[in-house]
Amino acid sequence: MMLPEETGRSLEHSSATFCLTLSPELFWFKGHFPQQALLPGVTQIHWAVHYATEAFALNRRFSGIDVVKFQRPLFPGESVVLTLSWDEEKGRLSFQYRCQDAIASSGRIDLCL
Repeated sequence: MMLPEETGRSLEHSSATFCLTLSPELFWFKGHFPQQALLPGVTQIHWAVHYATEAFALNRRFSGIDVVKFQRPLFPGESVVLTLSWDEEKGRLSFQYRCQDAIASSGRIDLCL
């Protein structure tokens, strides 16, 4: 499995919220790390772009990231909420992962045509 289980979603014009469950069987947990599996930051960014492409019908490529903060690890079996905000004019996607009412990670991703 490459994507988490989606348990809910809410879509607006330029914002979206996805409720996700991080199954222990996800590919991304294998070997990262042997002592305590956690979801890699690059996967969190990849998922943000994936779900934004789906939610906002984007046809853009990754250009860069800005102000990315990983404040709390995400572990197998946890439920998370991914919130996305798309700024069409700037080509900028803001994302935030929350777990147990705490921010786990957040940042901005630049997407170009």
